[in-house]
Amino acid sequence: MKLRKWLIAFVASLGLAAAVVAGFNIVVDPFGVFGDKVLKWHSYNMVNNPRVAKIGYLDQYHERYNSYIIGGSKSSSISPELLNQYYGDDAKFYSMLMYGGDFNDYEKTLYYLVDEYKPQNIVVHMSLQELSHFNEKATDFKQSLHAKVSGESTFKFYLDYLKLNPSYGYSKLEGYAKRAVDSFEYSQFIPETGVYNKVKRDAEKVDDLEAYMQANKAAFAPFGKLEASALDKNVDALARMKAYAESHGATFRLITGATSEQELLSYDMEDLKEYWSKLAEVTDFWDFSGYTPISGDPRYFYDTMHYRNTLGSMMLGYIFQDESVYVPKGFGHLTTKDNVAEHAAAVFERPAAPSKETVNLPILVYHHIDDDPYEPNSLITPPAKFRSDMEAVKAAGFNTVLISDLIDYVDGKKELPDNPVAITFDDGYLSNYEYGYPVLKELGFNATISIIGWSTGRSEHRIPGKQFYPHFTWEQAKEMQDSGIIDIQNHSYDMHESNPDDPSVRSGVLQMEGESNGDYAKALHSDIGGMADSIEQHLGNTVNIFTYPFGFYSHLSEQILKDMGYRSTLSTKSGINQIVKGDPDSLFALKRINGGPEVPSETLVARLQGK
Repeated sequence: MKLRKWLIAFVASLGLAAAVVAGFNIVVDPFGVFGDKVLKWHSYNMVNNPRVAKIGYLDQYHERYNSYIIGGSKSSSISPELLNQYYGDDAKFYSMLMYGGDFNDYEKTLYYLVDEYKPQNIVVHMSLQELSHFNEKATDFKQSLHAKVSGESTFKFYLDYLKLNPSYGYSKLEGYAKRAVDSFEYSQFIPETGVYNKVKRDAEKVDDLEAYMQANKAAFAPFGKLEASALDKNVDALARMKAYAESHGATFRLITGATSEQELLSYDMEDLKEYWSKLAEVTDFWDFSGYTPISGDPRYFYDTMHYRNTLGSMMLGYIFQDESVYVPKGFGHLTTKDNVAEHAAAVFERPAAPSKETVNLPILVYHHIDDDPYEPNSLITPPAKFRSDMEAVKAAGFNTVLISDLIDYVDGKKELPDNPVAITFDDGYLSNYEYGYPVLKELGFNATISIIGWSTGRSEHRIPGKQFYPHFTWEQAKEMQDSGIIDIQNHSYDMHESNPDDPSVRSGVLQMEGESNGDYAKALHSDIGGMADSIEQHLGNTVNIFTYPFGFYSHLSEQILKDMGYRSTLSTKSGINQIVKGDPDSLFALKRINGGPEVPSETLVARLQGK
């Protein structure tokens, strides 16, 4: 009798424990399977498993949406809000992005969405890594599809989540308690749109490539080779998806995501060419993959695999021909069965590896040369000090080169002398002609002078009474250019202004607050392009070098200038450059060493020598 009572009590205890666990999992609902009616923390659920949590979310809020983006984690950078604007007709997109998704996941998700919600539009975002896997078995609760999508038993599915290990729920409660301290740590999804919350990553400084890579070195590590084991399965799945969507009245669009050069190392280029050829037989698609003008610049990427939201905006701007969006030349292509062979051959051709031949190159920068400045200024060098610097540089065995010589070196057209150094002047002061030019001529030196358009030939500022040093004329510039000693280059026509207290004044060539990328590109084309035309008309030389006013630049300004045909840009960051034969990118944002009055000539030479 006692044993029977004990067994009843034991079974009752087990039942009670199971009921407690089930009740706990329903209330806390760490995967959003049961609607998360109590905590309503959908963002957390999506971090755990977006495949499952988003189906639970749509169970409650599907009436808010009528169009869907289906893809892996890269697809987060395709903005639902922008698609709503571009599609118009009251389109309301939602992103179904999922970790490590494959075409099997996408196909089943599409069928579910079409059957349940009758969407107007479907956008499928494809990444290259899907080439290597198809219908991989989920190993835990964070990878599985919702049973409504997979077609598996819903009874077993809900039962599994009822008896879920309570540690999942405990972690959610722990995060819920801490969310006031750092809400982002536990809310990395925006549930209303389905995309990642990248507000922190998008705010980080990316303009200084060297600093960015130093801070994110591990994020850009290459990963191993990936085999094209799913090629034909993916193509077949795509054909079924397109046919199913269109047969149910939905528009269908395929977009391929941008790829970094580090990611591209993982694939066989011939496999990708075959893949593209077969995809194009199924549908036309908007292609941003492969070796493109942005693939070699890590600043367009969060890591090896994921491109930035800014790049996603460029991609949509290209697709929908939005003139307010700047898109680098050569980035984006509408691929069809008629042009796929030529296109794939271009974007899936590995670029030649840069030569290991490099040159360490210091660059000196001067501005005004004057014995009697209005006030002490690190940018004003006395004539005697300038001569002393030049004589010390010559005595140390340095040989001067023009920045244009560096371009020829990188292109393999000429070699540089031993111990090369470049001398540069900014702004175009008359003193460069009166004092600098004769000294350079006497010592057999060369220099590059970058001039400002509006001030060329002026002896007074355009604002009456404002302090101003005279600038040399076009005739004097022509004399120096024709001598072969001086090369005149671009410092903008009228972008050498900055006023932190006045947001209406552009800081050098930087983008203004609220200025669209497209308008920004037009502004640079107008000013810098117009100045280049003036130099070429007056002097007859090639203008393909730009010196940033105040040294201010961004990775976007670099890209725009590349599109404009510029081969080199000069910054004010101090240091010695490594110029790589065969690597054009080694000519951008070049560092320079200030040859101002406060640095003794001997110290200056030591800096040029890297001491």
